[in-house]
Amino acid sequence: MARIAKASTSRKPANAAGKIKPADFVSALARGIEVLRLFSEHQPQVTTSEVAERTGLSRAAARRFLLTLTELGYLSNQQESFSPLPKMLELGYSYLSTWNFREIVQPYLEEVVQELSENCSFAVLDGSDVVYLSRAEARRIVQSVTISVGTRVPAAVSALGRVLLAHLPPAELDRILNPELLKPVTPRTITDPVLFAERLATVRDQGYALVEGEFEEGLISVAVPVFDAEGRAVAAINVGTPMTRANAEQVKSQFLPAIQRAAENISRAFVTRSRNVDHELVVRRGFSEG
Repeated sequence: MARIAKASTSRKPANAAGKIKPADFVSALARGIEVLRLFSEHQPQVTTSEVAERTGLSRAAARRFLLTLTELGYLSNQQESFSPLPKMLELGYSYLSTWNFREIVQPYLEEVVQELSENCSFAVLDGSDVVYLSRAEARRIVQSVTISVGTRVPAAVSALGRVLLAHLPPAELDRILNPELLKPVTPRTITDPVLFAERLATVRDQGYALVEGEFEEGLISVAVPVFDAEGRAVAAINVGTPMTRANAEQVKSQFLPAIQRAAENISRAFVTRSRNVDHELVVRRGFSEG
């Protein structure tokens, strides 16, 4: 479930990047997006009072946002209980379609599943969460938490998130890291900032993240980064399995090579696609100038 920081209506949301001038920041737009992010698998409906409580908006302002989103076709309103409509899918699809996930990513995830008979996922970092964007399933029970495209989980406790946090520039990592990020999810969750920083350094050096029982007890997961044409870690892929099916050494010896190959292939595909796009832009510019 998306976690929205309670904020007053006079300042930026807690997850705002803080890279633009205050005069350029449209607070109304930011608050409208906060309202949309409240909806999740665990909260398919909201009331005006719930929105006001979760976002820090006044009840009157919350109702105006909900009614505006309803008028635009993103929400339905049944007896003052608001639910998302299919039009909301357009917002996410616009992002997904620019990456051509089905064409680029999915075949490699499916190859991993065929080799390991375990689920394989592709995700990106969004603030202090990771968001799942593509997934191939082996139809085997892995965890009690339902994971699907669009699911968000805390980055600090997931292998996907940890490998992406480890590749952030120091200044950006310092901005994201805070006590809220290191809240315990299981008894094994790392909550000490110094130890967490040491783990991230290890992940960065070894090129993969291995998380045992920190996101869910009895679950082990390994993840590796996916790089773009500039060498930036823009995404990650992982495989997770119950500890009853594999221990840490088995995961490193059997699962890790498979997802490393997949990540290399996806990274190579991203680089090729980027070069093709650049070439098309040059050709189009040449025609327009000619």
